[in-house]
Amino acid sequence: MRWTRRILVAAGTAIIAYAVYGAIHDPDTAPAGQLAFLAAVVIAHDALLMALTIGSGILIGRLLPVPIRKPVRAAAIISLTLTLMALPLVLGRGRRPDDPSALPLNYTRGLLIILALVWAIALATAWRTKTRRPNHADTEA
Repeated sequence: MRWTRRILVAAGTAIIAYAVYGAIHDPDTAPAGQLAFLAAVVIAHDALLMALTIGSGILIGRLLPVPIRKPVRAAAIISLTLTLMALPLVLGRGRRPDDPSALPLNYTRGLLIILALVWAIALATAWRTKTRRPNHADTEA
């Protein structure tokens, strides 16, 4: 696995170097704006997404029995991430009446359908885990 990791790190580093080179040499680039956006993304990730993920994981760990924690935690993390990613589309920022092709779909309905599928799979997995005979792997927290 070491050689695979080294190859992936080298490829990622090369891609980042190419992007930075392109951003530096592009006359239309606004480095201050890009750095502000990057800082906002990092802050939003650490302050919002990670805090909500850790908090929901702790809450699920305290409220639910051990056998069904994993599928519920997975569904909660997926739901949180999907909701945060879809929120700008659901809110419709940028939708203009004179341009019907901008944000043309019902993103709220799409998000609700995907969330329903995620939770249906999680609940089916939790039910299957709960109804089968317990073994040593099911007692992990």
